[in-house]
Amino acid sequence: MTETERETAGAVRSAHVAHFFAPDWAQTAQRASGALERSDRELAAPQLIVTVPDSVAAIALARELRALPATVGLRVVPVTNATRGARLIKDAPPQVVVGTPALLAELLAASALKLGDVHTLLLAAADEYEAHGEPLGALMAELPRGSARILTAGEPTQIVENLLERYMHKARRVVVPVVPPIPIAPGTPPTIYVRIISSGSPLAALGELFDDVDPPSAAIVVTDARGEGQARTALEALGYPADSELVKITRGDVGLYTALVVFVGLPEAGALTAALSAHPARLVALISSRQQAALRELTQGVVLMPYERSRAARAAREREEENRHALRALLAAGLPAREIVALEPLLAEYDGLEIAGAALRLYERAAEEAATAKLAGREELRAELKAARAEPKKPEGAAEGRPPQRSFDREKPRGERSRSGPPAERSFGGPPRGERSFGGPPRGERSFGGPPRGEKSFGNDRPRSDRPSSDRGERSDRPAKAGDRPPFTRGARVDRGPSSSSRSSGPPSRGPKRDDRGDKGRPPRREK
Repeated sequence: MTETERETAGAVRSAHVAHFFAPDWAQTAQRASGALERSDRELAAPQLIVTVPDSVAAIALARELRALPATVGLRVVPVTNATRGARLIKDAPPQVVVGTPALLAELLAASALKLGDVHTLLLAAADEYEAHGEPLGALMAELPRGSARILTAGEPTQIVENLLERYMHKARRVVVPVVPPIPIAPGTPPTIYVRIISSGSPLAALGELFDDVDPPSAAIVVTDARGEGQARTALEALGYPADSELVKITRGDVGLYTALVVFVGLPEAGALTAALSAHPARLVALISSRQQAALRELTQGVVLMPYERSRAARAAREREEENRHALRALLAAGLPAREIVALEPLLAEYDGLEIAGAALRLYERAAEEAATAKLAGREELRAELKAARAEPKKPEGAAEGRPPQRSFDREKPRGERSRSGPPAERSFGGPPRGERSFGGPPRGERSFGGPPRGEKSFGNDRPRSDRPSSDRGERSDRPAKAGDRPPFTRGARVDRGPSSSSRSSGPPSRGPKRDDRGDKGRPPRREK
């Protein structure tokens, strides 16, 4: 008697069953086949309730349940929103409802979900129910007394043990034997690229994978007959006929040196060993995020790398292609005799490809160190320039005892430029601020040959002969005539009377002074 049989020997008559296997929604749906067969197609009411950790899992598990032959004639509704779920249940009551414990408890509280006809409850992926303790308790309280309960989990964690003790006492345990890791030959470990499928069928990413890799030959490894049908349908949608020699659908047999091998879901140990023995050029596994831990345990000794169609991945592949092109050019130029002699003793211990890979790694490390040193030199030069700009500049002429001149720092903004000389003295050769340097008297004393400010000159106070020849308005190369116009004098106001005799006989008729004018320079109006 095995250990599993000893644990379940006292609970053979119990209707509750706990299944432990690697996370897989297809296998989880298979555990509900008996409950689906017992459901009444004529009864429009929920009879099977399935709880899942999140809404994405609800859609994935509902898809797998619909694919089973036992679901024919049954309506399956995944609940991802309480309001929409209540509307769907009211419009056409389903026989199978899939959702998280929180959403199902909300529908139950709103009287949108009735559990009176439920005969089975399936707790799918129960090892991920950390935050569903209280809603699950409210759901369990409304289940009929004689309903069966099924639990699935990857391993018996503490959360699973608590659920079994509280809601499934003396439940039978069915444990799928743990597959030991596949044997890996010594040498360079193989690499499997892992593509995580967040939602939808794994085969939905098959078209993108083929477009990215463009393999001349490929093999799709599935686990059951249902997977074979889905893979054939996906290939037909991509244009491959059923008897195509380019892509083969298999459960483990892979041709030698196949360009691409695709594992749909978590592969079996035998199929994985057979695929690795065929030495394919590239292996890709299309799995869900919950299957990563199981794949890591199954492939101990195999390098698992994420497969992403990103710009960084494309840049890395282009860089590797450049390295290969450089190696081809070097080999085409001639065999490097000295290097071959230096590496020939290593062939007794290692494979030639391993030696070339180690040399390539040394080359990349040297290139990386050179790039780092170049970057460090640039940073050092930047720091020196910054320190030189931060040092204060010494004013010109300070060492010779001369007064410093004005200097502008062009590195600073206009409002922060510093002046070295005092603000009251200029260094342009002129007098200090406030003293005029035009050669004449100070401000307020006119130097244009006329009277000072405030004393008007109209050009008639002195004879024409006393006027200098340089007065404005008269030429110095000819004598003045009697009919000429009197010269213009700044500040003078000429009276334009009826005749010239009246201007010379008496005093000139002066207009109003500047002080008597109004705000705009006009004389005030005289009252009549």
